[in-house]
Amino acid sequence: MATFSNENSPKLAKKYECNYCLYVCSKESDLIKHFSTRKHQKSTFSNDVANLAYQQPRSARNSPKNSPNQFTCECGKKYTDRSGLWRHKKKCSIHEEEKSQTICKKEDLDVIDKEFLIKMLLSNQDILKTAFENMPKMGGNQANNNNNSFNNQTFNIQMFLNEHCKNAMNLTDFIDTLPITNETYDHTAENGLTKTIANMVVNGLNNLDITDRPIHCTDSNRKVLYVKEADKWEKDNELLLVLQGIRTIALKQRTMINKWKDVNKGWEGNENLQNKLTSLVFNSMTDIENDEKETNKIIKAISKKVYLDNEVKKNYLTNI
Repeated sequence: MATFSNENSPKLAKKYECNYCLYVCSKESDLIKHFSTRKHQKSTFSNDVANLAYQQPRSARNSPKNSPNQFTCECGKKYTDRSGLWRHKKKCSIHEEEKSQTICKKEDLDVIDKEFLIKMLLSNQDILKTAFENMPKMGGNQANNNNNSFNNQTFNIQMFLNEHCKNAMNLTDFIDTLPITNETYDHTAENGLTKTIANMVVNGLNNLDITDRPIHCTDSNRKVLYVKEADKWEKDNELLLVLQGIRTIALKQRTMINKWKDVNKGWEGNENLQNKLTSLVFNSMTDIENDEKETNKIIKAISKKVYLDNEVKKNYLTNI
């Protein structure tokens, strides 16, 4: 469980802790970022579900320390050390029979998984919402590196962007137009967050004319992208603007999952809806923003869509 420790003394900085992972930081934003990491998800999931799912047999519990035979098997045999008991249990038929009766059925584990994931989502909703509202706008720290032109004998990317695409949308404004709908969540539950974000961006670009798009690509293999932000075009050399856009969409989706519950009334008593919500929560909480392999999949899909091929270039040669 994540806790917040806020000392009143002006000499002490605020401290934010995740007791699951023994993680301590001084910034709330760092704790929020930690919540979405694979380490946190794996730790909370395994600890909570395992503790709920397994009931230790009473006869296998340690006897008091002053007893000479501290370790007792279900069959009645006693051992003075744990290793002796362990070796015995490997071939004890009574132990195997009782063990099979004490482990939860798969159906019970599924219920535990659902309850835990939903509980995790609800506990983090307010924190994620605060982070989304306080997320800085893109492009504030990006240097203007759009002086390097891609040229062949007839096409100049800078002239194309500044002349023909001067009225294009800013990337931030474009992302704001991407809707998070019930269909979006269905896609996430079935296909995962990476494919959903790629699908959202590509569909949004499909709805825009080429000259209105906030992003263009001149080399899809090398991921050479030009992005419009703060009313100016720039070459996104480090892909900082695009990656920030991916983070914004991912966090936006996580903060709006409660809307799915509002649309799907009665999900608590519907097994199919419970299964869908479990998949939705698990997939939405995947830390794709910090997974280079996953973000590259999204960038590849975007680059393919906005690539300026020869057919596109020919349409804009006469006025260049």
